[in-house]
Amino acid sequence: MDERPDERVIETERLLLVPFAAGDVDALHELWTDPAVRRYLWDDVVIPRSTAEEIVAGSARDFEERGYGFWALYLRDDGDDLMGFCGFRTFEGTDTPELLYGILPRFWGRGFVTEAGHAVIRHGFESCGFERIVGATDTPNQSSVRVMQRLGMVFDARREFHGLDTVFYSLTPQDYADHLALAVSAR
Repeated sequence: MDERPDERVIETERLLLVPFAAGDVDALHELWTDPAVRRYLWDDVVIPRSTAEEIVAGSARDFEERGYGFWALYLRDDGDDLMGFCGFRTFEGTDTPELLYGILPRFWGRGFVTEAGHAVIRHGFESCGFERIVGATDTPNQSSVRVMQRLGMVFDARREFHGLDTVFYSLTPQDYADHLALAVSAR
């Protein structure tokens, strides 16, 4: 990972979240073309490197214009290799931020995406003033559904979207506060 001083860097207990930079394109392209990752993220299409370049450039613009975009995920204690991503883009045809995430299979099942999701959601509500966040996934992607549920997102609908059976979730600041309060009281 490059040394990039940036106030938008987010640290969690185990992760370092760094806004996408041009130097991330190759690692992101590798992540996004991994067969297990692209299965749901890209509907099993192998994207060209130019698509990764466009997403990185778009994220940089979004950070400048909107205060949010995508973060590359690194382990805090061994932050040399990009392990995944998490962040927001504007949901298609709306002004509502959409939460997106993905992580290399060797890191699955260890709570890293949920940890990153909480960090970027807090950023969205506290720093960007989001009134609502949406998330969507192909219905068969139950791992992603469970992440959204662990983040406190509320089921909205199940319908066809881009020809795929898709579930939609959302989260408001109040939903999130209630979710966190419930989590604390359950301890």
